[in-house]
Order: sequence, then C-alpha cells, then structure tokens
Amino acid sequence: MSEAASTATGFASSNRATPLELFFDLVYVFAFTQVTHLMADGESVRSVLSGLAVLGVLWWSWASHAWLANQQIADRGAVRVGILVAIAIVLVLSIAIPKTYPHTLESRSGALLFAIGFVLLSLAYTAVNVVAARRDSPLRRQVIRTMGATVGPVAAALIVGALVGGIPQIVLWLAAVALEGITVFATSQGGAWQLPSAAHYAERHGLVVILALGESIISIGLAASGLDLTPSTVLVSLAAVSVSLGMWWIYFGRVSSSAEGHIDTLVGNRRTAIATIGTYLHFGIVAGILLVSLGLGGVIERLGSGEPPGSFSWISAAGGAALFLAATTVYARITRTTYRKKKYS
Repeated sequence: MSEAASTATGFASSNRATPLELFFDLVYVFAFTQVTHLMADGESVRSVLSGLAVLGVLWWSWASHAWLANQQIADRGAVRVGILVAIAIVLVLSIAIPKTYPHTLESRSGALLFAIGFVLLSLAYTAVNVVAARRDSPLRRQVIRTMGATVGPVAAALIVGALVGGIPQIVLWLAAVALEGITVFATSQGGAWQLPSAAHYAERHGLVVILALGESIISIGLAASGLDLTPSTVLVSLAAVSVSLGMWWIYFGRVSSSAEGHIDTLVGNRRTAIATIGTYLHFGIVAGILLVSLGLGGVIERLGSGEPPGSFSWISAAGGAALFLAATTVYARITRTTYRKKKYS
C-alpha cells in the first residue's frame, strides 16, 4: 500500500488487533472443535483427510480476513460490515461441518451449504476489499486479479464435490484448498499486496494458534470429564496438557516474537512474500495442533476406561506433533534467514 493510501485509510504501522477482530476469531474456536469431531468420526485416513479439507477451506477464510484487517482498519466502514457478515457466515459453515460428508442415502444439503457459504463469503470479502481500496488503485486491481483467478475454480471444485460425494468429494475439496493457495501465491508475486504492520500480523497469527491450543484443552477436558475421576484419569489428563503446554512454549517462547522482529526488518514485496509463506505455514501449525488434540482425546478416553489406545490415536498425535514441529521450524528458519540477509547486506 502506498504511503498516501495508508494515510487515507488511517492505518498506523503499530496497529494491533481490534475487538472486532478478536470477536471474529472466536467463531473459529467452534469451527476447530467441529473439525476435530469430524476427523474423529470413523477414526480412519479418510476421516482425517475429510477434516483437513474442511479445515483448509476455513483457513483461507480466516487468513484472507486477517490480511484485510492488516491493510485496512477493521472496525470502520465497509470493513466492519464485511467482518460482521463473515462472522455470521463462518458460524453457518461451522454448523454445517458434521453434515459435510453425508452417507449415500443422506441429504447433501449440509455439503452444499458449506460449499455455497464459502463461495458467498469469498464474494463478500472481494466486494469489501474493492470498496475499502477505492483510493488505492494498484491494490484494487490486485484484489480483482487475485480473487478473479481464485473464486471460479475453487467454487466449481467445492460445489461439484458437494454434489458427487464420496471419495471424489474429498479429492475435489482438497484440490480446492490447494487451488486457492496456488492462485493466491501466483497472482501475488510482485503485486500490490502489502503488510503495513508486522506486529498486527504476528498478533493475529499468534491468536489463531491460541485458538487451536484452546481447542486441544477443550478436547482433553471433554474426554476426561466423561470418565470416572480416578488417579489414572487425572495423570493422563495432566500428561496430555503438558503436550499442549509444550507446543505453546515452542511457538510463543521460541518462534513468534523473533519472527515478528525479523519480518519487521523487511520492506516491500519481500516482506509480503515472506509473510505470505508464514501464513501458509501457520496452516500446518494449526492442523498439527488439531491432530494432536484428536489423538490425545482418543488416548485419554481409552486409558481412562482401562482400554489400550488404538493405533489411530497414537498416529494422529505423533503425526500432528511432527507436522507442528516441521511447520514451526520452517517458519523460524525462513524468518531468521531473511533477517540475517537483511542485516548483513
């Protein structure tokens, strides 16, 4: 965004998340819980892939609005209206999650509601961006370019998938998630997207990690609360919570603040590109936390009731932890590398 445009929107580089943005993020607590339950249904590779497809769709809805609020003031004018509308739509999407993969003879209304709801959310986001960027012609053209290349293919994949069901639906929905990531990245190279505030970026991404960690606490608590209050139940629950605390420590104690400082040293398209990669990596961070949550919930339920946990729970927990560690490591490395290049160039 140009200096004139930044002045026009009133955006200050030191801006932090507004109460409206925090309110927007809260709906994702419910969404993440729904995704975890969806992945637990059937305890199979298919159920996990189904949940990751839904999570990917939700992730793009969150990321797009997080970037919007970094470039525009979130609690004013069209952006405020757009975020309020987005809260309502995301709630509807979350309600539909348990019905997104119906059985053969069941209605496909839940899947269609989720698909069409996301398309409407994308169109509303595009309209808000265009209106908010009316004084910044390059940014307005960038919005039209990116969303014009994205909405059509993603909408087709989601709606067709919702209509056909079964394995093809999972494949098409995963393809929709990948398509959005590819088109956004490809159309943004050297474009007009900007990141006025590294502090706001870091705070919003940290908040969504907190939401995912909060969901893991909820899963642990719900699993334990359904069992008899025995010493083994308490000990297993404490062990599970220690895993969540460890993920919190890794992200907030070793990655988040240093990454913010490193991104803040960058300027222009380089800053935007690294931040974009960071957003993509945060999908892996959040997905990893939810998979750990899925696994820990299953372990607690089985151990607390005197049964050995199945392989699904252990694989989910271990796979989620591996994904979380891989994504946080890459995020820390790319920001540290860019920081060093900037410092010593």
